[in-house]
Formats: sequence, C-alpha cells, structure tokens
Amino acid sequence: MAAVPPPAVAAAIVVRTGADDQKSKYAYFLDHQQEAVNAYESRNEMFIGDDNPLLQELRAVYDWMAQEKHAKKMSSWTFKKRLPEIHKKFPMLANNFRRMDVNSDGWLEWEEFASFCLKDKRLLKTMKRARGLTVYGIDAYGNRTFKEAHDPSHMCETSSAPQLLPWETAHVVEWRIEGLQLSRRGSPVYYGGVPLRPGQSITSQPFSAGGVTGFFRFYPSGFWTESQRRKKQGQVASSDEAAAGLLEQEGTMWKPHPLPSPDSWCCLGVFAPQGSRLVVRYFVGDTKSETRHCYWMGSVHASQVWSPPEQGTPPHWQPGDAVTVGVEILKNVNSGLHTKATNLCMTAASRRAKRPSATTPGFTGLVSGSVLLNQRPSATATTMAKSRSLPSLQAARPSTSPS
Repeated sequence: MAAVPPPAVAAAIVVRTGADDQKSKYAYFLDHQQEAVNAYESRNEMFIGDDNPLLQELRAVYDWMAQEKHAKKMSSWTFKKRLPEIHKKFPMLANNFRRMDVNSDGWLEWEEFASFCLKDKRLLKTMKRARGLTVYGIDAYGNRTFKEAHDPSHMCETSSAPQLLPWETAHVVEWRIEGLQLSRRGSPVYYGGVPLRPGQSITSQPFSAGGVTGFFRFYPSGFWTESQRRKKQGQVASSDEAAAGLLEQEGTMWKPHPLPSPDSWCCLGVFAPQGSRLVVRYFVGDTKSETRHCYWMGSVHASQVWSPPEQGTPPHWQPGDAVTVGVEILKNVNSGLHTKATNLCMTAASRRAKRPSATTPGFTGLVSGSVLLNQRPSATATTMAKSRSLPSLQAARPSTSPS
C-alpha cells in the first residue's frame, strides 16, 4: 500500500528590518543575542507569540530541522536523518546533539535547543570567530549574496575559491578586528594585550573570493618601522614618487602605485598566490582607495599594500570598537568569466558531465525570509528572467480510460 504523503505545511514568514539583509547570519545572531536572551527568559508562551526577531529565527530553524510546524521535540533519529542538511547550514550544531540534549533522553526539545543557542559560551565563541571574516558578492542592485564554503548558493561555487558570477559587480571581503586598542599617534597600540610597534602586523585567517585564496596583513601602527619612518620623513619631499616614476607627465606610460605613506596611522596588505592578477579596491573603515591593478609576485610590491591618507585614527572610533578593513575584488583578470561566452557544440557525453544547477535554498518550504537559513531574495531572481517551464506531462499523456 502506497504511503500517504504528509499534509502541506504553511510557510512561516520571519519579519526583519532592511538593515538585517546586509548582515551575515553570524553578525545577525550576535547583534540580537542579548535581546533574545531577555525576551526568552521573560516570555509567556512557549511556541508562539515571540516578538523577538532572533527567537523567530530560532523557531524557524527548529521547525526546519524537525520538518514540523511548531514542533515540541525532535528525536535523535530525526536529527541524524537530517544531519547532511544541518551540517550544510549550521556545521556548529551538527556535532553537538549530546550537548543540546541536556537530560540525555534522546529527544531534543525546543527549550533545550533555544537555551543552547542563546547561552552556550562555546557556540558564541565559534560564531564570533566566524563573524571575523565575511565574504559576499554584490550585484548591480546592491543585493548581497554571502559566500559560505558549506552552503554555496550555486554549483559553480563548490570549488575552493568562488568565481565572480556574471551578474555580480564585486566580491567584498571584510575583516572585523576585535580586541585592537587604538590610541593617539605616538602612543602604543595593543592587540590582545600585546603591544604592536610600527612595522609589525597582525594576520587574518585565509579567505576565498574572486577566484583566489589569500589573507590580510594589517599594520595598526604603520607599514614602516621607526628607523625607516625617520629616514623617509627626512628625505626631500616626493623623492620616492620621483624615483618610482609617479611624477612623469600624463601619457601612455603605465605608472606604478605609490608606497605607503610614513605619516599614515595604519596600512593594509593583501597577499595572494603568485601569478594572481586582480582589480581591487582597499578600504579601512569608511575610507576607500583608488582602483588598483595588482599582480602578485614572490615579493611585496606597492600595489598590494595601501595606507589611508589620515594621519590619526578616526575621531568617531572609541576604545573597544571593532576595526573593519577589507578589499573589494572588482575583476579577476586571469579568470575566463570576463570574456564573451561562445556557443558550444556539446556531445551527449560532455552534456552528462556538466554540473547540475543548484537547488533553491530552502527546499523544505517551511520558512520564507530567514537570515539564519539564507532565505534571502536571490540576486538572479531580480536580474535574470526565469526560464519557461515545460508542458505538463499529465496533460500530454493520452487517456487510457474507456470513453
């Protein structure tokens, strides 16, 4: 006897503000975590009626894992059956069922799940580390598509470094530096309690964007050491620019990029594999550099390091604030995506070898508009026309019943 399919479940709509669409799921969680803890401890109803947006998100995630609307508890067997999808969206939850199941009865209740997500210190520490480096693509309309290794939006992003897609104008890599104590010029800069002298840098974790993998180096006290800074400040004005050919008359000759200024309060460098050739734009806070054509070699060159023109830290930065630096990858010259597409005569074997199109995120139909589940409006949905559907096979099938 054929199994009866389960009844359709109405989609839950998560309400959030427009600013939340520009945040990653880790930043969204941490920004609303304390407010959600207060609302969770003082709420009156267990499953419905929560006005806090993060509690609504957690409620949607729990229903998505249990495959049931307003589920009260989830068995260990259901959790293991959903483990591939859970690991794809939330790898930090996939191996923590025993820690979430406080009473060890083999059932994960909503109370246990919400309490673990909001109060577990190890989970919060993991999310803070994940928020430190964010990669997202921007299309012509300003929509953001966050690039995650475990949860790619398209099949072409399953490689080690996602490429710039045809409708994307740039890949942005943001490095959020916390624990950096900035002060007035001349005073020591501390990072994690360790003083950083001029010329010393801190290194980010590796990132993958624009078809390359690389990492950042941030010099919070400037690129040059104390002796190098005094030497350059004692030179004739614009001597480095003249030696590099930056003072030549305008013409067809290519001009190199200037060296980091000895008077700047910081410096940012991007390091990529040798042979990488990108068109990038650096930024420190709200200050951006000019567009640069960079080619990475074995040594450090002027185009891959940039210092903002300000001589002191921005006045609106307060002690304890995070410093946001990063790079905008506008074009990968070595990639073939910038060339014009040509028609291919594909054989049956080559057609079968092509990767299938990625499924739409949120295949369960339980949640609409969730930040944690990456249920955001797709960039392709607004910029590319939908393909026409095939005719229904049921309508084309000849009737076998007697007339």
